[in-house]
Amino acid sequence: MAKKLRKILNTKGFTLVEVMISLAIFAVFAASYLTAQGYNISDSTVMREELDLKRFAELKINEIIVTPPELKDSLTISKDSGKFEEDNNFSYSIEYKKFVVPDLNKITGGDQEAQDPNETKIFNNIKKNLEKIIWQVEVTVKNETSERIYSVSTWLYNHQAQVMFEQM
Repeated sequence: MAKKLRKILNTKGFTLVEVMISLAIFAVFAASYLTAQGYNISDSTVMREELDLKRFAELKINEIIVTPPELKDSLTISKDSGKFEEDNNFSYSIEYKKFVVPDLNKITGGDQEAQDPNETKIFNNIKKNLEKIIWQVEVTVKNETSERIYSVSTWLYNHQAQVMFEQM
């Protein structure tokens, strides 16, 4: 009877191999779950930083749109830069560019003699006036700790520029 009892007890439990296999499977699932959680946290951190970069860039570009500086050629010489008061980890640079209309001959693909002189004069008038009126501003925001950058640009209208058309 002692032998029978011993056999029954041995068949009801798990063997060492079965326990080791179940622990290995559990370890794989636990490691994959923790890795996924780690990536989720790092992705959330990066997303928060990108949202901050975007918010600061839009804040600065909206300030420029609401209160634009006097648009003159000296703005294109160097970039304006600084740091945000809300967070010193973020810096910005502002670059102004004049609008450039390409040459009419390059647009049409023709030579100058074949063109109508009135058409050329009209195009040159429009080109000269558009280059005075339209400006581009680009704001680049940089996170100083992670070196990530975000840029946004828009067109500005020069309200002080006077449109002049030459007579034909």
